[in-house]
Order: sequence, then C-alpha cells, then structure tokens
Amino acid sequence: MGAVADTGRGIVEAVIEIEAPPERVFVSLTDPVELASWWGAVEVYRTFDWDVDLRPGGSWSCKSENAAGQPSSVRGEYLAVEPPRLLETTWCASWDDFVETRVRYELEPTPAGTRLSVIHSGFARRTRSCREHAEGWTLVLSWLGDHLGGATWT
Repeated sequence: MGAVADTGRGIVEAVIEIEAPPERVFVSLTDPVELASWWGAVEVYRTFDWDVDLRPGGSWSCKSENAAGQPSSVRGEYLAVEPPRLLETTWCASWDDFVETRVRYELEPTPAGTRLSVIHSGFARRTRSCREHAEGWTLVLSWLGDHLGGATWT
C-alpha cells in the first residue's frame, strides 16, 4: 500500500497509522532539525537547509540532492497551523516548475498512536505529476513511520 493518485480529481491521498502520539508526529512534520533527520534516504535523495516559519502566512522551504548529486528545492506557505491536529501548506517544487499545489496533514489520535491523513491537491490536468507525487508520498510517509518507531498503511 501507499499513497494513491486520483488523476481524475488531481489529488494524492494517503493514510498511515504511526506508532507515536499526534504531538510527536506534528513536531516531526514541523521542526527543521527533525525534518532533515528523516525526510529522505541516501540512495534516493536527502533534504537539508529546512527553513520553517511555523504560523499561518509563514513560509517554509528546503533543499535536496538526489543520489546522483542533482539539486532541487521545495517551498511554500503555511495556510493552517493547528497543533497537533492539522497542518496545511502550499507546495511549490523545483522539479514541477514551482507550480503551486496544496498539502493537508490531518492527525487523529488512535489507541496505538496517530492516524495521519495526507491530501495533496492541485494536480488538475497534470496526470504525470500527480502519479509521481503519489510515489513520493509513499516514500516520505514510510520514512516518517520508520523515524517514529513504526507505521501501518490503511
């Protein structure tokens, strides 16, 4: 399992159960040091230089480099910051010509930890990008789950 691309609606959706409380998951999604520690893998790409102004209207950005040494970057603006249950941002990636999309993270407590739902929208008429982002979110959420001690796709 993993993230699913609905190209007709231009949306990527994923739900994963993480073995950590929502407060801990929220920090992992917003703290620059934590983000750099888990978002990526040497054989795929690594992220670094995270800059986070965690407030509605605040900006965020990071740089990355793939295994072949090619650089890229992502940036955006925080639209909603409601710890520990909701985070919503714009997403503008260099490999996607900085076209603006939106990422919404919804965190719900569960008996075992947190149900994290990710909805990445704004891929209308951009089927290939939608599919590629689904592949990317599958990796990213797996890395997050590993970082926090385990996860299960739902």
